Formats: sequence, structure tokens, C-alpha cells
Amino acid sequence: MREVAIVGAGRVGRALGRLAREAGYPVGPVVCRTRGRAEEAVAFIGAGRPGTEPLGAGLTLVCVPDRVIGEVAGALKVPRGAVVAHTCASRGAEVLRPHRPAGTMHPLRSFGDPGRAAELFRGTACAVGGDPEAAEVLEAFARAIGGVPLRVRAGREALYHAGAVFASNYIVAVLGAALRLFEESGVGAAEALPALRSLAEGALANVARGGLAGALTGPVERGDVDTVRAHLEALAAHAPGLEAAYAALGRLAVEMARAKGAIDAVAAGRLEAILGAAGDRPADGKGTPRR
Repeated sequence: MREVAIVGAGRVGRALGRLAREAGYPVGPVVCRTRGRAEEAVAFIGAGRPGTEPLGAGLTLVCVPDRVIGEVAGALKVPRGAVVAHTCASRGAEVLRPHRPAGTMHPLRSFGDPGRAAELFRGTACAVGGDPEAAEVLEAFARAIGGVPLRVRAGREALYHAGAVFASNYIVAVLGAALRLFEESGVGAAEALPALRSLAEGALANVARGGLAGALTGPVERGDVDTVRAHLEALAAHAPGLEAAYAALGRLAVEMARAKGAIDAVAAGRLEAILGAAGDRPADGKGTPRR
């Protein structure tokens, strides 16, 4: 196994370092901005050589903030033939030049608590890309630490990351919108949030059981134009800032419902007409449509 170096041993670096050590990889340089932080990281990982100089190893994982990846790569010293990779979701291997082979590995997991993240890591999807040799090494590393590698096409990293945002950050944002509407309807937040969380967990469980098409339910999937119109009217009157968001997500649901055969072209057209009109209105729900 290649020796692994962690450059930027924050939450992600610490978790990956511990996982590498547990998988049998020798851990070499563990680099932080201060010696004290590096020593703390080595203690967490359970192996490694703490330091502040940007030194790499046979497999060097650059786990620094996105804005400084290029700067760190320019100063990084690695042995001949080393694979250098960063853990940024939206950037490709080019930011690591002149290093070759270079790649990317972004685990689809929150690292707020690195110990917990390492403990629960098995089965985590890891987006891998970059130079072919680097991608092969990173796929093997991802499997060794319990991950499931996903190969991302070069130049499409930002699309992959946007998809991850939809599936994670925007789910939280959508739940925030749902909570606002429950509160507007008179349900207190203390009661509303557990109910909404249970509803969302049920939807995700349905996805796991029957896929996306099988999990899609609700008025759009039924072609219930009257109910969708009532929703839009209520939003325009009481929560106009959410009308466009409802309409945008509704149009995505129409596409899915049409693809699964739940609604026909006529119902889809009626839904798209009222959702499109709502999406074109300004956030205050007044005035002329945007052009």
C-alpha cells in the first residue's frame, strides 16, 4: 500500500487519515498550519508524522479549503510517482498542476464530527476523478476505507456538486420552507418540525424501496390541477416568497409524473400552465410577469 499524507488535517483530513490507518495504509506526513494542530491530528488519526511543511507521500490527500488548493499544490513536495488528490467537490484535477498523476476524491458525507464520520463511513459514496492513474488509485483507496467510488467525468465536477447540493443542502432548505408554511397555517414549530421530518424520512424510505418513480406521490403525480391551483393561491396570499420555489419544484414533479405514466399529456400541460404562470410572477406575487 502507498504511504498516505494528509495535507490540511482538519475535519475531513482527520477522518480520512484515521480511515486510512484502520484500512492498513501507512500514514506519513500530517500537515497543518501549526505544529500543535498537526500533533492533535496525529493523535486523532493514531499514526503519522506531524509537521507544518507541505510534504506529501505516495498518496497525498490535500484537504484544505477550496480557495487555497492551488497555492498549497504549488508549494507541495512529493516523491516521484506520487498521486496527489484534493477533496473539493466542484474543482477538477487541473487545480493541482503541475502534479501528475492528480485526481479528486469527494466523500458524500458530512464531517462535522470527524470521529462520528469515520465510524459511519462504510457505504459512503466517494466521487473520484482526474488523471486515469490517479483515479484508479483513488478508487482502490475509497474501497479500502469502506467507500463506494463514483467516477465523475472531467470538467463536470460542478454539475456533480450541484446534484449533491440538491440532495443535501436543498432538502434542508425545502424543510425550512415547509416549516414556514406550517407555522403560517397555525401549527407551532415544536410540533411541526418532528411531523415534517417524519414525512421526509418516509419519502426517502420509499425511494429506497421503490426508486424515485415509485416514491413520487401527491397532487402533481395524481394530475390534481385544482389542488395545485389552491396551493398557489394560498402561497400568493400568505407566503409569496415561496410561490416561485413551489412552481419550480412542481414542474420537476410534472416531468417525473409524465415519465412514469402517472399523468397524460393533457394533465401535464394543464399543470405546467399554472405552474409556469406562478413561476413567472415576482417574489411579492404582484405586478407583471418577469421577462
